[in-house]
Amino acid sequence: MGRDSAGVRQTADTFVAQLMRSKVAVGLLSVAPIPLFLVRSILTRDNARENRKDSWQRLRRRSEVARYNAVRSVTERYARDGFVLDIGCSQGILQEGLRYGRYIGVDNCEQSILLARPKCDQRTQFVWADGSNFVADQPPNAVVLNEVIYYLPDPIAAVEHHARHLAPGGVVIVSIYARTWSSRRLLRALAARLELLESELIRSGHLAWTVTVYRPLSD
Repeated sequence: MGRDSAGVRQTADTFVAQLMRSKVAVGLLSVAPIPLFLVRSILTRDNARENRKDSWQRLRRRSEVARYNAVRSVTERYARDGFVLDIGCSQGILQEGLRYGRYIGVDNCEQSILLARPKCDQRTQFVWADGSNFVADQPPNAVVLNEVIYYLPDPIAAVEHHARHLAPGGVVIVSIYARTWSSRRLLRALAARLELLESELIRSGHLAWTVTVYRPLSD
């Protein structure tokens, strides 16, 4: 056990984390037509292990910085002084350095929320709850689903749920791993149900994510 170049303590990686380190594996996953239900079964198992192991400390590694910076940037464009609802917040890494008026982070892992709660203040709250159908006490200006929709039983329904509860002019921001067949299908399905405002591809070495912004379709 040691620390990586970003100072993050390292433990044995999960199966998915090991795959993501391999350029060959990433290339194969990009073209293999693996359905989401199968991807989710693997991710759910790995998610449980990540939560037991160290509550996703590996998300603090240098390879994740570009994605977090991109999601923070787009979130601030729409809700710099507003209310941000972060679904699947883990230990609240997105919140760190994010400018906002109010922030609620939601995660279904109690250990992650316990790690995040020391950062609570009058503007900041962390809640242990199911993010799929969570409803805040006021409509958010931006709902962020940052690398979480693969884990949800019905990701499209969850995004539509949050889109229905936005403040006027609010947006849903989705960050999703770009280089899998199932991810691209999810993005097409979301674009068919919501209005796509912008999309940006974020690269970090051989990894890549798509950060998209949606709002409800106009009547």
